[in-house]
Amino acid sequence: MTEERRFNLVDEAWIPVAGTGRASLREVFSRYWPGVPGGTPLEKIALFKLLQAIAQAAHTPADEAEWLALGPDGLAEACLAYLERWHEAFWLYGPQPFLQFPAVERAKIVPYGSLLPHIASGNTSVLFQSQVERPLDDGQKALLLLVNMSCCFSGKKVDKAVALSPGIEKSSSAKAGPAICALGLLHSFVLGPSLRETVWRNLLTRDELAEERLYENGVGTPPWERMPRGEADDVAEALKRSLMGRLVPLARFYLLTEAGVHSVEGIQHPDYLQGGMVDPSVTGDRSQKKPKMLWADPQKRPWRMLPALLSFLRPDSTQGMRCLQLDWCLPRLKRAGQAAPDALKEAAIWSGGIHLSSNAGEQYLSGADDVVESEISLPLMALDEQWFHNLRTVMEQVEQLGSTVYAAVAGYYRDEKAENDAQWAERAVREFWQLAERHFPSLLAACGPEEPDEREELIRTLRGCVRDCYARACPRETARQLTIWARHRPFSRRTQTTGKG
Repeated sequence: MTEERRFNLVDEAWIPVAGTGRASLREVFSRYWPGVPGGTPLEKIALFKLLQAIAQAAHTPADEAEWLALGPDGLAEACLAYLERWHEAFWLYGPQPFLQFPAVERAKIVPYGSLLPHIASGNTSVLFQSQVERPLDDGQKALLLLVNMSCCFSGKKVDKAVALSPGIEKSSSAKAGPAICALGLLHSFVLGPSLRETVWRNLLTRDELAEERLYENGVGTPPWERMPRGEADDVAEALKRSLMGRLVPLARFYLLTEAGVHSVEGIQHPDYLQGGMVDPSVTGDRSQKKPKMLWADPQKRPWRMLPALLSFLRPDSTQGMRCLQLDWCLPRLKRAGQAAPDALKEAAIWSGGIHLSSNAGEQYLSGADDVVESEISLPLMALDEQWFHNLRTVMEQVEQLGSTVYAAVAGYYRDEKAENDAQWAERAVREFWQLAERHFPSLLAACGPEEPDEREELIRTLRGCVRDCYARACPRETARQLTIWARHRPFSRRTQTTGKG
């Protein structure tokens, strides 16, 4: 039986905002909010993508000049007018519920907790109270629905017997969402001082989309304006080839109920291995026969991947790693700042994602998996080829220092005949990177062409961190330990300086 219309996403507060509470879609574009949404990294990715989809539908500028003339306030006005025009499409419940398919009501129901990565479901053991499923309010259900449109895990928590398009045969394990893929892709967005300025900074122009020619159908039509009837009808096929299909991909067909979720595998969007199709916010090298992507890695926080994220600053920027969202938006922001020097001095990048394990088609979080995110502030006006060359050189030196820590500690415990020498080395390396992260703002500031002394001083400081990490990890209480300790002490003649970091 169809539910009455209730909980409209335009009017109701459901979007988490860091340090503030919740906001409705209307409030996002009519009030000042901090520049990044709240919630988990996956929730932030889904919200960035939804807000960008609304903005692209409301006003996609033809070129950079139109984007600059539009400004954050002009875009906010366009988005508010768009939300009023399409207000009826944003009801979470009712005859045409937002991003849902009443036709899948014959599919089996799964509990809401089975769609949350941190909740124990099925035969998973409960180790912590936080893993126990709790009731969700409508705002939390709306956010869960949105996240699973693009960030759903592969697995068997769908009803494979239900298909809406004729002739569709589904495997027992549904495909992962296009924002996740095999291991968990890393996503990056440009931040502004307010949430609506963040949306404006990430807005793509028609010229940029036409130049890249990645999305055959251009911007496309958002799914709430025209929902597909099934997995492979003309609307679904159009979504696969448009920007909207990457921002709100409908990878699952859901119907929310009080008891749980009717769950069916949705549109199978092509991924980076199928024609190099990617979200504009992911980073990868698509110039090779087999594309190479940048994955979220809990052992390597996103700030360490900054040279790959800023690859557009390389002389050969059309090859190698590229993040289209940053490639297009950061140079455009710099040009805007050069035209109005008092307006834009800095830019920031938010990067985040989740790292996953998989077995027999089922993705899950194992002991080494986790979410990861970083915010990186950049000196916008300083971004050029020389600055990037200095950044890459210094980062290579810092990475080598991490390898030095690993090799020294592993060598010490190997000579000590201790078990799990790699475990001790990995622990010391983690400490080194925690210390190095504290110096990262200084590293960015020292990458200008006139700061070679600052870069040298920074490396000397980090070499001291290497010695400190080694000293804390390796005891020297006996004569034998002292001999081994001296043999492997970093930067002595007998120390091996290669390893895993």
